[in-house]
Amino acid sequence: MKHTILFTLTALLMATTGLAFGQPVVTWASDPVRPDETVLLRGGGFGTQPVVEFARLDDGDPAAANQPALTWVKLPVLQPGDDALKFVIPADTRPGVFVCRVVADGAQSAPVLLNRPDVWWLQGDAGPGATTGGWLRIFGKCLGSDAASVRVQLFILKGKGLPIVLRAEAADGWSLRCPVPADLAPESYTVRLHNGQGGAGAWCEAGTVAITAPAPWPATIYSVLEPYGPDAVRDMRRTLVKYGQPVERTKGVLAALAKAKANGGGIVYFPAGRYHLNAPLDVPPRTLLKGEGMGLATLWWGNGKFNLDGGGDQGLAKEAEPEPPANLISGPAFGIEDLSLYLPLAHRTGIEGFGEVRLRRVRVRVDHLWALDGNKRPEGLVARLGRNFEVSDCDIIAKGTGLVPGEYGVITHNRILAGKTPCPLGGSRGVIVEDNQFVSTYPTAYQNIAGVGQDLYYARNRHEALSAHQADFSFTFDAGGSAYRGAVAAVDGTKLTLAADPQFPTWANARHGLWRKAVVGVVLGKGSSQWRGVRSFAGREWTLVEPFAVAPDEGSVVTIVPLCGRSLIVGNRFEDANWVNAGFGCGLDVIYADNKLVRCAQLLNYGLASPEALLPNFNVQCFDNELSEGQGSIEVNGSVRPAGSFSGQITQNVIHRRERLTEDNSGGIVVQGASREVIVEGCSAAHPASSIRVDRGSSGVLLRHCRSAAGELRCEGAVQVP
Repeated sequence: MKHTILFTLTALLMATTGLAFGQPVVTWASDPVRPDETVLLRGGGFGTQPVVEFARLDDGDPAAANQPALTWVKLPVLQPGDDALKFVIPADTRPGVFVCRVVADGAQSAPVLLNRPDVWWLQGDAGPGATTGGWLRIFGKCLGSDAASVRVQLFILKGKGLPIVLRAEAADGWSLRCPVPADLAPESYTVRLHNGQGGAGAWCEAGTVAITAPAPWPATIYSVLEPYGPDAVRDMRRTLVKYGQPVERTKGVLAALAKAKANGGGIVYFPAGRYHLNAPLDVPPRTLLKGEGMGLATLWWGNGKFNLDGGGDQGLAKEAEPEPPANLISGPAFGIEDLSLYLPLAHRTGIEGFGEVRLRRVRVRVDHLWALDGNKRPEGLVARLGRNFEVSDCDIIAKGTGLVPGEYGVITHNRILAGKTPCPLGGSRGVIVEDNQFVSTYPTAYQNIAGVGQDLYYARNRHEALSAHQADFSFTFDAGGSAYRGAVAAVDGTKLTLAADPQFPTWANARHGLWRKAVVGVVLGKGSSQWRGVRSFAGREWTLVEPFAVAPDEGSVVTIVPLCGRSLIVGNRFEDANWVNAGFGCGLDVIYADNKLVRCAQLLNYGLASPEALLPNFNVQCFDNELSEGQGSIEVNGSVRPAGSFSGQITQNVIHRRERLTEDNSGGIVVQGASREVIVEGCSAAHPASSIRVDRGSSGVLLRHCRSAAGELRCEGAVQVP
């Protein structure tokens, strides 16, 4: 029956479509959207006088075999063009899942469903998969905010039978969490999702996930104090007295690690005490370093005094010490729990995880950190994380960088203070960063997604700065480089031929791994604002993951850039930042929702065009963000450097809804530069000095239901204000 349900709506809608040659095609639609709000449709073949037909799906039983017939209405079209148009959902429509189609020159587009779940990626306790008794997370938009109404179903990938229903919890519209039953059969499953609205026609095929049986690590305990006799535990506990100095126990630690290695893993246990180590720890696979408690067991690689003397300066002097090892703790798959680590001041990397790494209840400090030169931003990394990692409930002070994530991991409920950056996300994929406190200890610390990064859920984190009003603790998608900007010679499905040779930047040649994460984006002409992933390339011949819905032609301009985007920035509090942005350079498919910006300069997205590179901003949507204190503005910009070096719009498809600039914030809202297809709707600026304006150079801008305390809406560009 599942296939009947899946195809019923499509058949119903297509029955009257005609599917004529040259029919209009929709490539992107803006949602989520509410009644009396505007929808942006991008695509091609809309002609000069397109018509939009609209209906609402009935909220019937999602398991029903048939979708009730639709009642279509024609809606007025705003700012029509051959590849873009806008229309407003009627105010008297009940919230739910909507469907629309474009009619042009007697032909109709395929139906477009709005507010139906759109799943971007799946992630579980086993990375891209999950284990029985573990958890599965689903990320995207329109997923449903009422967990009780959400339905998640699993079907065995190669088999038949009734669906297995998972219970959803912790739903916020952008993320769902589902416990995986312990008795679920390990299999590969297809996942289907319903957000509780739209009946049988509103299911989303969410992808596939492999469910496996958990593989517990060996639990044999090896005490690091075993070689030191029966009184060793009592003697070590004495080192916890104030000003008590660590005791050298490297031999015992290495012996315990050797036993764990011979056993195929195990628990290397540190009873309470302060341990001085003079060698790096090479941790064998499936081994856990576990202390008696985060405040009871400390590992220290320093020399000189461990404690400061509160009455004098004896502890301030830093004695000369040899260069520490490149990695103090390293291994392919290991864990650290209930320990404190004190890293040498000159450390390069404290923890190097080549694969599955789990840090739980770990405190990290840096020896003599106060002796840093304040004239330059400090270096040094606490932990580099591999694939399928977890960092939870940790307390970290980093000299330079806190955590560098890899792929598929969770960073949650931590406190991280850092001089350079707490948790850079450039190069990451499938990373959940939620409910953390991030504090900058240097005035120009930052938190960024640099160059490449995708499938990132960044939620309910708090950013603070010790340097207060002099701080610039920015959160940013930073510019990378491009391998090509120019025309295409031919497009045939997934095969794309460039009109000229690619020009890779000197710091990332054709063999660099960066280009295995590349996308081709259409920035001008036919097919504009689409992007597709790259599967392979050789010279001018590039193979895409999937074809363009509207293929670019010889008049189009494309760019090849690393994918930076597909990210959800939700419910965070940012303080004392210059900018919080969705692209200083590339930002593709980014959501900012329910964030609070306090004493920040800008909520910004900023595409960049230069003679060497085109770095586009496409499909950036911002909802219900609040900017307070100072002069913080919302800015949509497309920068062309130098002027005249690019003739198109580098920033396209931007939505700002229900943004609030508070009475103690004299900033405004501005759309400017090479920006195209922008909706600013239901936004307000409460300070008398605030304004909402559209400058020359932008096009396809719609201001609707916006309020400025000064009553000022200044429009110099191509704009419509209903």
